[in-house]
Amino acid sequence: MRKIISETKRLKMVTSLEEDISFLYPKIFADKIVSEFTFGETMSLEEGESFMKKKFNHDGMLGFSPIIEKSIQELIGYGGILKFKHHNKPNQYEFGYAFAQDSWGFGYATEIALGQIATIKKQFPYADILATVHPNNGASKRVLEKVGMELMEASVVLGKRGLRDVYRLM
Repeated sequence: MRKIISETKRLKMVTSLEEDISFLYPKIFADKIVSEFTFGETMSLEEGESFMKKKFNHDGMLGFSPIIEKSIQELIGYGGILKFKHHNKPNQYEFGYAFAQDSWGFGYATEIALGQIATIKKQFPYADILATVHPNNGASKRVLEKVGMELMEASVVLGKRGLRDVYRLM
């Protein structure tokens, strides 16, 4: 049974199940175009499973969670809220998301970004709200700007994620 982490009008983020890999692997982890801006490169099935075990939310608030489109009750991507560790400052949280290509262009990114911002504000009222994006991902940058984020740091290397621009909610 899945626990709902957060909801918007059309979407819900839920705790993950082991079988979510059957959607996430081919549509996100192994998709060259989606992976380019998310991970820098595609993942093997084993890498995807390991990523899910380490980074996904199985019972709490923090971590990545599957995103389900309510009207069709289907998994379309994942998103989540994580402690932001790059600055080593307390009370910094970042949100993020990745959608399967066939879910692009429907406004889901803006909707889930606004939902995640609301969740962070509610759960961590004094937090700095951040998001990171690949410097060449113009679509995600437009989403972040649309929801009130401003560029804080350009072209920062964030571990395995590689080069990222860091945005902050103003």
